[in-house]
Amino acid sequence: MARIGVDFGGTQIKAGLVDERVVVRSAVRNTRDAAGPSDVLDLVADAIRELTSTPESVGFAIPGEVDGNGRCWRLPNVPGFEGVAVADELSRRVGCRVVVENDATVAALAEMVYGHGRQYASFAMLTLGTGVGGGLVLNHQLWRGTHGFAGELGHLPIDRQQGWPCACGLLGCLESYAGTKGLLATYRELGGGEATTILELANATRAGSAAGRQTFERMGWALAVVISGIQNVLDLDAFVFTGGVSASFDLIEPALRATLGKVAFAPPLAAVPLLVSELGAAAGQIGAALLPTL
Repeated sequence: MARIGVDFGGTQIKAGLVDERVVVRSAVRNTRDAAGPSDVLDLVADAIRELTSTPESVGFAIPGEVDGNGRCWRLPNVPGFEGVAVADELSRRVGCRVVVENDATVAALAEMVYGHGRQYASFAMLTLGTGVGGGLVLNHQLWRGTHGFAGELGHLPIDRQQGWPCACGLLGCLESYAGTKGLLATYRELGGGEATTILELANATRAGSAAGRQTFERMGWALAVVISGIQNVLDLDAFVFTGGVSASFDLIEPALRATLGKVAFAPPLAAVPLLVSELGAAAGQIGAALLPTL
């Protein structure tokens, strides 16, 4: 049976009619067309109605934290959602049950069921895009934590004293170095110029830009610092990457792998498989569609 899964990102809202691991049909809206939470939810409802006028249930992946009742705690990169009862508000608009979860947790759920999770029992998912999110699967079980905040890997510290400001309000989070804004700022700081997208940055790097190469090396270093800490605690089977920036993973992996070999506690921890999601950009919609079935 086809289900509705919605992936709410920093730039786009993607609603999908999903049949197992296949997005049969999509409806896309521009997040930046919305002036606030009410406008965002109107756009989401409009996209859902484009797919079907009578949805049975909807899974909704959001780029932030949410409690078990579907009330948002915070969306660092989309202001105004603090305390909004997202599940209830969207349910009122579309007339069916709505289940809301963090987008990286949702991507990890999709990967567990249909992707690399079929081979690896315990893994961390990192979503690389506007922000950096994370999801955890331990022994074939999605791990949300006591309050639903497990897997906030993008907000693990690189430098709390002198690091770059993060959208969450702290200094030196991984996201401030490895999210889109941080990557473009690094490229500019290194003399690469004013790239406006990661694709532009990646193309310049592939064309021989030293600033581009150094930008991705810095990102690899930052990821390695965080991944080594996670490995020292959990000793996972794999790390899986998704999101728009993961399309440039070949530019990130050499520095990531080399640094991991230097900073992980033991060689087996550093040798952990580093994989790009099998589900690509559809992971959020596929995982969201699974939420009402849990």
